[in-house]
Amino acid sequence: MCSVMKAQVREIRDRFDRLKMTVHEILPIIDMTLGDHGERRTTLSPYEVFDGVSDLIDRTVHGCRIGRFRPKGGRHPFHTFEIHTEGGDSLGYLNMVYSRRPIPCYYLVYVEVLVHFRGRGLGCSILRAYKEFAESRKAVALLDNIIPPDDPTYNTYAGLGWEPAERLVGDSLIAEKGHYMAYVPESVRTADLRCDLKKVLFKIMKKRTMIDMYDNEAMVKRTIDEFRSLYRALERLFAEELSKGASTPLMCFMFTKFVTKMLGFRRRISALLGYTGGESLDQIHISDKVRSLPLQSFSLWGLGEDWREVWNEDESVLRLVERLLREPLSRIEELPLYRRPYLVEGVEATRVERHDDLRIADILELGFDPTKLRELHHEGVDYMVERVSGSFLSTTERKREFLPRIAGEFSGMRFRSASVQINPPQAIIKEKGNIYILYRKVGGIHIEEALDQLRTSSRLKGLNRAAGIDRAMIATVNEISDKLLKTFGPRAREQVENLVFFVPWDLKENRPNVIVDIAGVSLGTVWIF
Repeated sequence: MCSVMKAQVREIRDRFDRLKMTVHEILPIIDMTLGDHGERRTTLSPYEVFDGVSDLIDRTVHGCRIGRFRPKGGRHPFHTFEIHTEGGDSLGYLNMVYSRRPIPCYYLVYVEVLVHFRGRGLGCSILRAYKEFAESRKAVALLDNIIPPDDPTYNTYAGLGWEPAERLVGDSLIAEKGHYMAYVPESVRTADLRCDLKKVLFKIMKKRTMIDMYDNEAMVKRTIDEFRSLYRALERLFAEELSKGASTPLMCFMFTKFVTKMLGFRRRISALLGYTGGESLDQIHISDKVRSLPLQSFSLWGLGEDWREVWNEDESVLRLVERLLREPLSRIEELPLYRRPYLVEGVEATRVERHDDLRIADILELGFDPTKLRELHHEGVDYMVERVSGSFLSTTERKREFLPRIAGEFSGMRFRSASVQINPPQAIIKEKGNIYILYRKVGGIHIEEALDQLRTSSRLKGLNRAAGIDRAMIATVNEISDKLLKTFGPRAREQVENLVFFVPWDLKENRPNVIVDIAGVSLGTVWIF
């Protein structure tokens, strides 16, 4: 860890002590600032950087208790287990719903331990409480194991006594609908178990949509509360600078990181099943003093060593990576911003012409951080460079392996006249805690941005209404997604859901680059990232 980082960390740690900040204020700040850095090439935990914080976590976990709460009625139908500290703070929870017929059953909707307290046995403790509760009620305990098979915790449920549901009921159709598992106490094992359990499973499947809607609603409320608490903690931490109108790069980085995470969550919840906007991030008021802070999107220091990997053996790509590696942080962060439609319209609206003039207020108005995506030209080829958080590293590596499989299976196929092309990552660079992924630039934009432009741009709304371009794009991408799931099976669902689809777009003219004729709308090509 560099001397500058050590000094800044020491200053923040002193402020934690001086302000008597609680563990629930301290840990989210550390996670937000350094959590992305704790990736596969360093064993150093973000908490180890701050002396004494790991001990504080251990003391908090010691003496935890698990309590159960009944449903509150209305839109809160869950029975809940919560892990509480001696001081009453919640470290994790488990939501479940009850079904009385044909046999008593509790279905686990969601279980989570706060990220700061994972790896200390709390997850297993709350699952054991769920299992023991089902035994005491002479009920089956059901769940859908959504943990990826390559995750170290994938076998947690099996280790605690859960069995694959298809093995118990003898119906392979169950496996096609999810990874359902059941814990069946001896008191429930009767001659009719197989038939009754199958009925319960299909009953749960039928109600999954409504259950997920309630779960999404509860998750949004919890997360907004967490954002609100984190913002207040940051204001406390930097109250002195804010009162004087001063700032430091670290302070700007932390507030920028907070705002970009909040904006990312806003985009995700807009697509959630059942989300109505009842709980809104607009409830969090960002002060004018914070809005006026300079944007500091990239980290100036990081944990672990810097590294690179080139995933394309083309000599031109190798030369490009070498070019970027000469002072990579300054070279990459000084590249032109990727001129996507959102940015072009946003720049005109905010009159921000230079990316080094951007302030936090600008990304709040734009709704995204434009500095994460940049473009460059090298030896006759256009490229995109995306800055991502460390948490996306494993997803990117899985995509690198998955995309060529898609290319092999989908070669020559057409979907509503559109062909499919993959656009795998060409290289990856880690510098001072920042991760940069190199892609070839394509003649399109993200489908969500395309749909938004078609439905909101005054120049495009009329054309879209007349030709139904948005419907054609959705139908084409949905057809491709369905084929992906059929081809690779339900266990690839998470990988398919993590794919990004780009549709044809004329970036210079800011309009869809599609064919519209008497036969309908044809996209020509859809790119998968």
